[in-house]
Amino acid sequence: MTWIADAISGSRAEILERVAALITEREAGRSALPPDEIHRQAEMTLELLVSRLRKVESTASLDRWGTIGENCSERGLTMAEIPNTPDLVKRAIWGEMEKRVEEGAISLPDLVDAMMDVELVLSECRFAMMRTYLGSRNIKVTEKTKRIEALYSMADLLSSEGNKREVYTEIVEKVASITGLGRCSLLAFLGGEELEIVACNRWDATGTIRQSTADLAALKAVVLLGGPVILKKGGHNPPEIERLLDDYGTSVVLLVPMMSGEKYVGLLLLDQGETGEFVPEQIALAVACANQIAVTVEKSGLFAEMEGKMKHMAAVGIVARTLSSFLDPDEQHKSLLEMATALAHADSGAILIPEEMFGKLKEAASTGEAGWVSDEAFLEVADWVNRHGETVLLLKGVKDPRFGDVDIGIEASIVSPLMVRGKIIGVITVGSRTPDERYTSDSLEVFGNFAAQAAVSIENTKLNERLEDTYLGAIASLAAAIEARDPYTVGHSARVTQYSVAIAESMGLSGEEVEEVRLAALLHDLGKIGVPDSILNKAGRLTEEEYSAIKMHPVLSMRIIEPLPHLGNIIPIIYHHHERYDGLGYVDGKAGDDIPLGARILAVADSFEAMTSDRPYRKALSREEATAEMRRNSGSQFDPEVVRQFMDLLEQITSIK
Repeated sequence: MTWIADAISGSRAEILERVAALITEREAGRSALPPDEIHRQAEMTLELLVSRLRKVESTASLDRWGTIGENCSERGLTMAEIPNTPDLVKRAIWGEMEKRVEEGAISLPDLVDAMMDVELVLSECRFAMMRTYLGSRNIKVTEKTKRIEALYSMADLLSSEGNKREVYTEIVEKVASITGLGRCSLLAFLGGEELEIVACNRWDATGTIRQSTADLAALKAVVLLGGPVILKKGGHNPPEIERLLDDYGTSVVLLVPMMSGEKYVGLLLLDQGETGEFVPEQIALAVACANQIAVTVEKSGLFAEMEGKMKHMAAVGIVARTLSSFLDPDEQHKSLLEMATALAHADSGAILIPEEMFGKLKEAASTGEAGWVSDEAFLEVADWVNRHGETVLLLKGVKDPRFGDVDIGIEASIVSPLMVRGKIIGVITVGSRTPDERYTSDSLEVFGNFAAQAAVSIENTKLNERLEDTYLGAIASLAAAIEARDPYTVGHSARVTQYSVAIAESMGLSGEEVEEVRLAALLHDLGKIGVPDSILNKAGRLTEEEYSAIKMHPVLSMRIIEPLPHLGNIIPIIYHHHERYDGLGYVDGKAGDDIPLGARILAVADSFEAMTSDRPYRKALSREEATAEMRRNSGSQFDPEVVRQFMDLLEQITSIK
């Protein structure tokens, strides 16, 4: 991700200006540190960030963040009084990089990926500070045993870049080792206000906890009372706690809340199995572990918050800015799916549009391994979304009363309607195969906003296509009417088109370029609508004024086509098709390769067709005479390579006309 490092380095002054504004906006009267000190921290953090993104080893700045944490502890600052400078830097970088997305310099998916790397480095800074801050506050605990050294080895684990679930699993293994207790479960308030188990070093316990939702609610109530707390069977416990202890297969558990500042982020649940008590040293170690882990869990929450806001901005802002870009529908669908999967951290997705006749949903586009969208169970859900206009979340192993257990071979999926002004025009869906993937209510809101914007974009493109088809049909009719004014030119554009397409294909032009040449050839004489019949059908030599009127028809053609953005690429071909290779043509007197290739092709096809057709002022030339004339003017009036290609075609296909 060196590009983001270069971008941050090149925008250093602008990013620091944004940081200064954020300090004034967010930290005034809240932080115990003066603004200039926070600003210096931001400067140091940017230097570290760029070095890390460029894979340059730099531990010095991380050590400086450790010193900052220790200093904050010595000054007696509470967590709430310590400014989150890395977060300010992160937000400033996002604001500056978003400008590049708006300008088209980078794509949204690339920015989202790069911001993940930025977040990891900035989280290291925050964690280095929190580690020394918490370590200083718990120094008496750490001195009691050599096991506490393992806490510091856990710091590297907590800041690792691995899969979040895998990291949490390693954490509970480490806590069990540090405390000397046999079983450890980690529960956190992730994505909402309810406790959710994220890891356990003995999975038999995890299954039990997942089934005990009422018991988790009781645990939450205990957590909020503070701690640590030892829960024993047979005491004055609520029935839910007694049931949990029974199901958990133990007579006593140690419950240690995890707090970041004044905020509860989760808890550790530790026990020895069926029996066993806890010594003070084990409780102290468990508390120290909880303090360490709380930083990581809170970090995940902050990142999720930042990521959610990024996604909201993307859904409402970035997509909205594409609404005026009328793309080819296939390209548009692909682009929207790339955005959707990036926003949702999904690995596949699809857009389904109802068939016009029967209204049955049909896959219009897909990305990744999206075979699951053709599963009958999924199509039933998609059809429901298409009829009811509500976003649906599908989670593996979780039953939805509306559909039952929808097993489509993926971990999680979001299905949203594409709705415009109350009308549903299709469905967009994304899915993930990542083990234990769980989208949240925030994910649903973000994706719903994205789908709403995507629907407007798709509908606008459809409307634009209809308008273009209507306008193009009118122009084609106009072209036919122009040719009908002169019996000598009936069919001229069709023959010029045939020649032009054959030349373009023989020269190896792409399918898109051949199509541009085809349309330009069909419409190249539109501007003759503004030329009087007396000039078009004149049998004798044209006067200077009459010839000037004729030379204006490419300009008039351009003006007729300009209202169609979709045809913008053919305007240069039409406008310059009367230029000469030697620069003596009109309208602009361009020469050689400065003349668009399509215009050079059209010039050859147009001239050959004109020479081999009757005109009011002369009889048609024979094919031999016309080819001789083309060769004679090759390199002066015509591009010699285009002439050579056309002559080869005429020799190969004697029935071309």
